[in-house]
Amino acid sequence: MKKNKKTVDFDEIMIKPKTLIISGLIFLILLFLLTAYMAYGTTTSVGIRLKGVFSRIIPAPAAIINYRNVILSSEVEKNLASVEQFYASQDFSQTGLRVDFSTPDGQKRLEIKRKGLLQKMIEDQAIKIIAVQKGINITQKQVDQAVAQKLQDLGTIDSVKNDLLHSYGWSIDDFKKQVVLPSMYKDALTSYFNEHNNETAKNQDIVKKAKDELSGGKSFAQVAALYSTGSSKDNGGQLGWVKKNQLMPELQVALFDNANFKNDSVIESSIGYHIIEIQNQKKDNGEDVLQLRQIFVAKYSFADWLSQEMKKMSVLIPSGEFNWNKDQAVVEFRDKSLTEFEKKSRLETQGDASIIF
Repeated sequence: MKKNKKTVDFDEIMIKPKTLIISGLIFLILLFLLTAYMAYGTTTSVGIRLKGVFSRIIPAPAAIINYRNVILSSEVEKNLASVEQFYASQDFSQTGLRVDFSTPDGQKRLEIKRKGLLQKMIEDQAIKIIAVQKGINITQKQVDQAVAQKLQDLGTIDSVKNDLLHSYGWSIDDFKKQVVLPSMYKDALTSYFNEHNNETAKNQDIVKKAKDELSGGKSFAQVAALYSTGSSKDNGGQLGWVKKNQLMPELQVALFDNANFKNDSVIESSIGYHIIEIQNQKKDNGEDVLQLRQIFVAKYSFADWLSQEMKKMSVLIPSGEFNWNKDQAVVEFRDKSLTEFEKKSRLETQGDASIIF
């Protein structure tokens, strides 16, 4: 039966609201996908701001370690907000330092902070994973006891609470989670490493062989080339002219404060073993300056061991902003210009406190 014009018009009117709803839903979905792409698939300033908003609403992962340990973007953003609050709460004017995250360069420096936070959070999670594998477990009761004892020693519980809130926006529970628990796991795992580290004896043997070779008449440059792990090994161990304040504390004491120093002595520092020869000495504006060369054997440190363990882990960073360098076990910028900016900023701090610490 043929419909009259009025009936056709009525049918068309009935379809329009449904069509509008579907079109509106499609538009919203496309807008959501576009916004999500800008937030997580780009490194533009707009995208970075959108990511901060998204991370507070949607529990998106910032990193996934060994397929089941997740660090949420919201956790990273919360920590970044605490860092911003810390800098905003401090008065750097008397020190000549400054912090300004509002400028274009300031926004880049804030990204350096975000990257550093993500690196720290991945390391903290990795330490906990390794510690649990080694049979180390830190309970909430242990954390509570450690904090209670520390607060009792300080005798200023209210003051500490106020300082945490003012400087970081943290409660005591936030402090326990963000600082105390990771520190306790790291201390416990460091103790485990020190007990089971077999590299110390090997390094001591290397130093002894180097010293014996020197005593046997081999030249300092030859021995340095054979045994030294320092960058000076290719230059005969030469360090050049050095002032006291340019050396590590252990070396300052041995070389400048010990009148009985012998060139064949082995000096142990926090980073390794040193056989140092004083080739010459002079005064520079009344200050002692020594011409040195050294044979250096680095210690196998906890940081070295942790890095090796982290290289074995699967770390996924589902962000367009960062990448996980498995060979170095570090978070990197995908945007190479930010990488170059970070290198330059660390070389030329120009009094910016956000780069210095």
